[in-house]
Amino acid sequence: MSQIQGSGTGNYASTAIVDTTADAQHGRLWTNPANGLAIAKGEISGTSFIHKFGVTPDFDTGDNKVTVWDGANDGGIDAMTYTYSTTADIDSVVSTNSTDTQVIEIQGLDADGLMKNQDVTLAGSGYVGLGSSLIRVFRLKNEGTTDFTGDVSVYVSGPTTAGVPDTTSDIRAQVQNSNNQTLMAVYTIPADKTGYMRNWFGAIGGANKSSNYIMDLVARPSGGVFQLKHRSAIADDGTSHIQHQYIEPEKFNAFTDIEMRSQVTTAGVTAATIGAGFDIVLVDN
Repeated sequence: MSQIQGSGTGNYASTAIVDTTADAQHGRLWTNPANGLAIAKGEISGTSFIHKFGVTPDFDTGDNKVTVWDGANDGGIDAMTYTYSTTADIDSVVSTNSTDTQVIEIQGLDADGLMKNQDVTLAGSGYVGLGSSLIRVFRLKNEGTTDFTGDVSVYVSGPTTAGVPDTTSDIRAQVQNSNNQTLMAVYTIPADKTGYMRNWFGAIGGANKSSNYIMDLVARPSGGVFQLKHRSAIADDGTSHIQHQYIEPEKFNAFTDIEMRSQVTTAGVTAATIGAGFDIVLVDN
């Protein structure tokens, strides 16, 4: 069961959810703010959380369904559908600006599907190899003391031109220069975890007025295909924000790929922008 909250103003009241978890240690994890804080503080053993959020910088009606991530950008790499690696071939990072020499944190999964965080020092528009090759990347962060000047991409090794991989479908994550962090509503449950989704959300962010949008939550179990888990719609001339809060959390097994997708259904819309994301509690297997 689940609960949907919506408002034309984008304001939401908190909702109390009855605890149905028998395990005393892991009970009341899902909606109680105090226990959410306890997870973040590491006070509930075997649990952690991930907050994923993304934005589509620039897409059009003709792009159909797009993944909510930095690559859905008609003015940039124009990768409207996110591409997943099938092996641990993600091994390089590069910037479009030669002055970018900061340390970047790269979060993803290694060849065994286990969490791997690594810090890499950029070499501007010259590529740098990762310390460990990855099969998934779902977050990049600027760990330096100055802003990124260029766009930074983590990708499958190959030739680049002016700091952009020649094959844009080989890009697995990108930080646009003004953000210092990826904005990608894309995540894969690590191989030693089970994920429990608490909620997901979607919002209009600077899109054309009087337009309608479809918001999809999709998930692909290991070895399977993407399945539609929820679909909602947003009208930019009415409701501008939607949040779906679960009473019983949606369970995702190890190595399940999860992403938010969007489509603008009004004809002739250009420069559309959508923000979306989700919160997942991770429990050790």
